[in-house]
Amino acid sequence: MKKKVLFFSFLLFLFYSFDLLAENFPQKANKVEDFIPKAWKSVVIKEGDLNNDNIKDVVLVIQKDDPDNAVPLFNAYEDLIDIIDANQMIILVLFKDKNSQYNLVAKNEKDFIISAGKAVEELAKIEMFISHNFDKDLSKAISIENNTLHIFTAIRNSYGDLNLSEYVFKYKNNKFELVSLKSFSEEIHSSYETKYSFSFDFLSKKVKIESLVVDSKTNKNLTDNKKEKTLNIAEKYILDDLTGTTKSKIIKKYIYDK
Repeated sequence: MKKKVLFFSFLLFLFYSFDLLAENFPQKANKVEDFIPKAWKSVVIKEGDLNNDNIKDVVLVIQKDDPDNAVPLFNAYEDLIDIIDANQMIILVLFKDKNSQYNLVAKNEKDFIISAGKAVEELAKIEMFISHNFDKDLSKAISIENNTLHIFTAIRNSYGDLNLSEYVFKYKNNKFELVSLKSFSEEIHSSYETKYSFSFDFLSKKVKIESLVVDSKTNKNLTDNKKEKTLNIAEKYILDDLTGTTKSKIIKKYIYDK
């Protein structure tokens, strides 16, 4: 009995410890800056109408500002070429109302988007939040189009292999639901390149798949396989709950396990 009490006490300790580490955000504020906690910084502030009320809302990406979480980046000759930030990122969606107040309607702090430094620490296994042009302008990693939220992630490993994704969310049933996911990957070999693409439409419950092999010397297609299939999707993928491995789980479940 004593062991059980100690075990549950330990679980409670862990629960409250994690709760203390979590950041507390206001539900409503007059300024976007009021949603940035102490020792954090904003990296993206993107404006656009997300709930079709003709008022500009805000997508805010913040990052912890801890200098101890800096990752040195070396080239093949072990020369230091850059210092990149591995601090945690959080994405917040703020609806602006007719009284010019900002309301917190969505929040992801589950490492759905991660910094370049964190991706390096993970040995390029998880895509990072990055401009799809691979420059340092992170504002290009988010766009708001036709009342939908687009988020871009990508990674290129030391072999030159590329993976990139575009997530599209729409505000439905008081949540931001994933309505589209496009994924592209490219593997470079000595004499050919292999390109894969998946395009999920969670509204029509369909996926388009393409596998393309290109001759590196002639740039001609060696094979080009395309197919489309209907999926039995019951899950709702919500922005608040996504992680850095959500995409790989979706692909595994609906592509490779079928």
